[in-house]
Amino acid sequence: MSGSWPMVVFDLLVVVGLVAAAKAVSDTMSVGAGWVWFLLLSASFVFCFVAVPLRVLLVRQQQSIMRQTSEARRQASTDPLTGLPNRRSTEGFVADLLAEGIPFTVAVCDLDHFKNVNDGFGHDVGDSALVLFARTVRRVVRHTDIVVRHGGEEFLVILPRTFKDQAVGVLDRVRLELAVAVADTGSPAYTFSAGVADTTERSDWTALLQVADQRLLHAKRLGRDRVLASIA
Repeated sequence: MSGSWPMVVFDLLVVVGLVAAAKAVSDTMSVGAGWVWFLLLSASFVFCFVAVPLRVLLVRQQQSIMRQTSEARRQASTDPLTGLPNRRSTEGFVADLLAEGIPFTVAVCDLDHFKNVNDGFGHDVGDSALVLFARTVRRVVRHTDIVVRHGGEEFLVILPRTFKDQAVGVLDRVRLELAVAVADTGSPAYTFSAGVADTTERSDWTALLQVADQRLLHAKRLGRDRVLASIA
């Protein structure tokens, strides 16, 4: 409603102008002045009690449509389980960083043996594990860092103005925090592995993601529960 007040004020000023015009016209006319007053006041009445409420209604409907559109866009770009941005959002974030020339690191994270958690304890427990991981990462990283649910049990962490060695330290803190959180909640024990790469290695997003993914796979082969920034 607040957005419609400027229109209402404008409309009322128009009404005042009509009344003032009617008075000015009637003062200059000796014949039919009463009719001039009647017609202009009738028009003012219709304007006040029909046009103004109608405009307010239209403005409120427009605001409602804008809110619904904004919410639909938010839902389309958000993972409903974790509340994190989803895969569709990633390209927009990355495009902004690349366009501004901001260096960054991407970490591809994957929960270890997640299928065993799902199959052994049920999907509700598996969902809780995903949510707990998402919350733990968000708690550890900076508010400027971007955490994305990339699909299934895979997550991306994008850290602007951070190089891969620094990112390894951040993700190792996540590993420690996750172990504590898992113990505190009494959920089945699980860990995660990650591969990281930064824009000093690749400037193309697809290539950068492939490098990080290769390091993730190598971390899995080495026994999981680790973060790798290179393949020795």
